[in-house]
Amino acid sequence: MDMLNTRPTWLTALLPLLAFWQYGDREVVRGELYRMALAADAAAQSAEALRRIAEMLERDDNPIDTQREKLRAIALTALTDLERVPASAPVAKLIEHQGHMH
Repeated sequence: MDMLNTRPTWLTALLPLLAFWQYGDREVVRGELYRMALAADAAAQSAEALRRIAEMLERDDNPIDTQREKLRAIALTALTDLERVPASAPVAKLIEHQGHMH
């Protein structure tokens, strides 16, 4: 049987996290909020990359063929930012304590 891999969104995670903050382990909540903040930052950077790509494609004097490598570099940078977001809070907490996240 395949395992389901999900990442909670702010909308679906906020109320359970608040309840867990009040009645449970605050370190777990802190780690998950930290991971979700990293995801939000990466999403914002990805949105900026998509905007840059769209602007490049809208120019009449800028055929895609001549800009293929630049478009690829922008997209790969955005994907790299997204891939740095840990899949779960314990991983985010461990990476944070090791000083690998900003």
